[in-house]
Amino acid sequence: MIFLKAIITLLLFQTVLFGQDSKSFTIEMLNERSYPMSIDENGDYHIQVSKTDQSIFKMKGTTYSNQTEKITWRTKDTYYWSDGMRTDVYPIVNPSSYTKDGVGYSMVGFLPEMKGKMVVIYGHYYDKVDSIRVYVE
Repeated sequence: MIFLKAIITLLLFQTVLFGQDSKSFTIEMLNERSYPMSIDENGDYHIQVSKTDQSIFKMKGTTYSNQTEKITWRTKDTYYWSDGMRTDVYPIVNPSSYTKDGVGYSMVGFLPEMKGKMVVIYGHYYDKVDSIRVYVE
């Protein structure tokens, strides 16, 4: 009987210790400038970008933590921009942000030349990673 109680106590302790996800994390893209945007049934974003200027959106990362935390951001692929004389790496999303009350933001800029591309944006928070797909139309 004592052995059975010890096993049950051990299992409960293990469930409490390892069964909780103490660092949840989700990301989403916000459209504060009212560009044409929709989200399909798969959760993929479809945006229409300006024909002449950079189109700005905002990434939102939610950590569900009251602590100030760092979120890092990146894209799956590397993108380039050229002014006709030189070509530079173009970072679509700002690389890091810090949270306040469990939420952090980063800006995203899509160029007219990106029309027809699919961009994957990753948010990283500790060992958690979330991503979105954006179809630039």
